[in-house]
Amino acid sequence: MKETVVKGVSCEIATEGRLIIERIGLGIGILIYDGKRKIGVGVHVLAPSSGDIKYPNPVTYANTAVPYAVNVLKEKGGQGPYSVAIAGAATMLNMKGKSSLSGNLIQAVCEALAKANLSAKIDQTGGNQIRTMVLDIDQGKIGIR
Repeated sequence: MKETVVKGVSCEIATEGRLIIERIGLGIGILIYDGKRKIGVGVHVLAPSSGDIKYPNPVTYANTAVPYAVNVLKEKGGQGPYSVAIAGAATMLNMKGKSSLSGNLIQAVCEALAKANLSAKIDQTGGNQIRTMVLDIDQGKIGIR
């Protein structure tokens, strides 16, 4: 089975096999899936907002990653309705201030999804575990471990 792996601060699209976002810790993995057309896109974001900065990689920030991913999906033929899953934003190493950073990232991702008229049907954010997300394109199943 073909596997497409999404690395940190990147965006990948798949039309077959499995779409995988591995080692999601402080960042958030976002999977957006068009089940009717069997197309999925995955992004791994690390920060809440780019502000006014025009950063060269739109996937770095939640506010630019979500519209970018939706555009990639549409360019490949995606039309919706979409299924969305998010995971990550773990608080690592019990460091002071990390939980507020994770909370800000979760909020930013949810706001970016809402702005794109999307909402996460699966949300496994927070906590202190590193996660992996797997989307089986053919069966339309999303697993998070």
